[in-house]
Amino acid sequence: MNKQRSKQASQPQAELPFERQSGFTLIEALAALMIAATALVVLMSSLGTSADIQRSLSMHALALEQAQNKLNELSLGSTPLDEQHGSIEVAGMQLEWRSWSEKTMMDGFVRLNVSIQVPEEPDVTLFLYRRLTP
Repeated sequence: MNKQRSKQASQPQAELPFERQSGFTLIEALAALMIAATALVVLMSSLGTSADIQRSLSMHALALEQAQNKLNELSLGSTPLDEQHGSIEVAGMQLEWRSWSEKTMMDGFVRLNVSIQVPEEPDVTLFLYRRLTP
């Protein structure tokens, strides 16, 4: 019996026509490529949205700064009771501003409002209460 086993062990086994190679098949590579492409599309749309939000926040901050400057400028002088408007050039853009006063429930005080309009953005409005000087 040992002789039969040794004969079988010494005989070369028939080789397969194709040797098994390691690596990815074409289907696996295409599936990985599809997953990567889908992830890139999602990321690119997120980056676009993020850039739009960043621009909008920058414009809002710019409008707030200009509204504060205009409010400070108006509060240093005598309080204008009529409506005023104009434009300011900042960072290569034209910003429209408008100021107006409102009577308050307390005698001797007015509410001074300033509104700034940045193109393609909502208005930014700031206000302060000011005592009327006699």
